[in-house]
Amino acid sequence: MKIPENKLIIFVIIFLLTTASAFSNDAKLSELQEKVAVLSESMSVSLPFNYTLGLNWSDSHIGKLPRFGIGASAGITFLDIGDMNKILSMFGDYHIPIPGLGLPLPGYTFEGRLGGIGIPFDVGFKIGLLPEHIPILDTYGVSLEYLLIGGDIRFSVLPNNKIVKASIGFGVNQLTGGIATTMKGIGKEFNFGVLDEYIYTMTFADPSVGLRWNTTCFELKAQVSANFVIITPYAGFGLSYAKTNTGYSIKSSVTMTDPNGNPVPPGEYRPVLEREGVEDITYVSDKGIESLLDYTSWNTRFYTGMALNLSVLRFDVTGMYNIFTQNLGLSVGIRFQIPDKKEKDS
Repeated sequence: MKIPENKLIIFVIIFLLTTASAFSNDAKLSELQEKVAVLSESMSVSLPFNYTLGLNWSDSHIGKLPRFGIGASAGITFLDIGDMNKILSMFGDYHIPIPGLGLPLPGYTFEGRLGGIGIPFDVGFKIGLLPEHIPILDTYGVSLEYLLIGGDIRFSVLPNNKIVKASIGFGVNQLTGGIATTMKGIGKEFNFGVLDEYIYTMTFADPSVGLRWNTTCFELKAQVSANFVIITPYAGFGLSYAKTNTGYSIKSSVTMTDPNGNPVPPGEYRPVLEREGVEDITYVSDKGIESLLDYTSWNTRFYTGMALNLSVLRFDVTGMYNIFTQNLGLSVGIRFQIPDKKEKDS
């Protein structure tokens, strides 16, 4: 059974639960944990690419003080969720048509740069925040969390060249996000136990199910650009190291029963799960369950673009390519920028 493409994001969110009650009695919590771990590891590699949105300015170096610029940018990267269908297969003949490029993950930033004092360098800062409730997502009962904060410092390596600029820099970025949906009127059971004897049962009522992620990225980058009157082509390369914490959470009224059908006190949920071999549960109570896993990854990116320069306005278009994961990204930006004196003289 194929899921319509306009419902894709909904099924991405509710991959942990399903309304198909015919399969609910066969759902095994340990198997779910194993499949989610594979998905989380995949996400941990492609997620950090989203931090590359913002501060992709055409000028490799904007000049010394009092040179500065402020603006905004928006873009999209793609998230690898290729293992999603393996999870859905636990519940029957379900399939989501994942686009070839991956799941589109949008973002935007407000950003600024300030020229340095003394040696030729500049510093940049960006922040992106999306509201929890967005009308188009509210229609489907979906809530969103997105926060991107980052900054960098770049040092000019061709400070006296009037046309060609080049820089090397270092940046730090923090990306926090999540997406969830509440499923009213639905109860879902997961069975678990040792030696494939799934004799304990956890039941979730009216669950709010979601994916969560938190990633910190450190990047070394180099860029070259050339100023030709009203256009500035540019290209750069970045090498990054990311620490990512990602997984799923279910907020719900949770009950657990033992092999005899007797209720298990909430304070015993974690000991029972651990004793029965269910691993990597980071939080569990009668209010929900969460499993977040830690990963580290290296990434490289190549980016290139073109800027249109109109007096103190800059319009940027940037294309990005993650060499390790082969993910693509695209961003556009507009900013107010005081030109470097050498640009005026050239």
